[in-house]
Amino acid sequence: MTPFSDPADVRDILGLRTTATRVIVVAVLVAMAFGASQSVDGISPVWPVVIVVGIMAAATIALVAVPSDPLPLGPAILMALAPPVSAAILLSVVPVPLATTNQVWISGYATLIYVFMALRGRILTAWLSVAASAGVHAWWAAETGQEIWAGAQIPLYNAGALLPVTLIALAIRKTTRSILLIRAQARQRAADASMITAAGQERNARLAELDELARPLLLRIATGVPLTAAERQDCELLEAHLRDQLRAAALVSPTTAAAAREARARGVEVTLIDDGGLDVAYQELRNWVHVVVTAALEDAHDGHVRIRVLPAGRHHVVTLYRSGSSGTERIRIERKGLVERHSDAEHPGRNTPHLITPANHDPSAGVTTKDVYLRSDPEV
Repeated sequence: MTPFSDPADVRDILGLRTTATRVIVVAVLVAMAFGASQSVDGISPVWPVVIVVGIMAAATIALVAVPSDPLPLGPAILMALAPPVSAAILLSVVPVPLATTNQVWISGYATLIYVFMALRGRILTAWLSVAASAGVHAWWAAETGQEIWAGAQIPLYNAGALLPVTLIALAIRKTTRSILLIRAQARQRAADASMITAAGQERNARLAELDELARPLLLRIATGVPLTAAERQDCELLEAHLRDQLRAAALVSPTTAAAAREARARGVEVTLIDDGGLDVAYQELRNWVHVVVTAALEDAHDGHVRIRVLPAGRHHVVTLYRSGSSGTERIRIERKGLVERHSDAEHPGRNTPHLITPANHDPSAGVTTKDVYLRSDPEV
């Protein structure tokens, strides 16, 4: 059977993720430890009992904690081995005859493991564990001069509840899986609907912005009167802004767009390229990139500025190259937000990297590139 890896697995149907179940598991573990501590008469040494309690406790917790449906084969095998291995350890130190029948307490708690293994899709594994436990008890009985059946029936008696649970599991597991698949499909449909809604909202916002920016110029052009030099420049700036939105959406924000427009109006050649590296970045990093980009554009008075968002998976997410009469500068922003700057504008003839962290920046202060660098770390 192919494992069902949806986050909502059969544990939700069985209620294994609820607080009540956690409380019950804790109560079972406490009861098991208490019962074991009260059944140590004639047992020497006692430390194997502690090991047995730990093994059974780990298997019980794993039943609730391990995800996927059915149970992954590896964890299921380990859970199935817990009862027979624990029985072998405990039976090696119990007295013969037993001081009390409670000294073979493992079989009772093992039934809980068998039942939930069956409900979680490992019916055969659960029954094999029962058979192994019966074999261990039969071996112990034979080695201690008792009847083999007297030992084998101990786990079989307590495992009787596994038979009806097996029938129930066979009947409901197909239905349970169908429910989980329907829930997963419903979540996927909801996610798709959200994406469609978000895309529609983004499209409407873009159309509204285009209408606001382009309509006055289009109406002006429609008059047939020749455009003035200022109006032609407005058209060029609008065309560049629209191109930025198409080619470098991750770099466009109200502040970066305004800075790019002003830089172009000053005669700076601005090129923005987005290769997708910021698509999955956290919002704080995106905001910090906008701060650095805006500052660099505001400081550019001539020449050209080229800013590129690198493809995903690179050590750096953004590179910025600026060249003008004041010199050249290269800025690289790492995935963690650190900014490395190489410039000959402040140090002619050599490149000096500076590390700048978002903590050095106060968005409300209107920081420029120069301000950022003055608060950067010492030269390295």
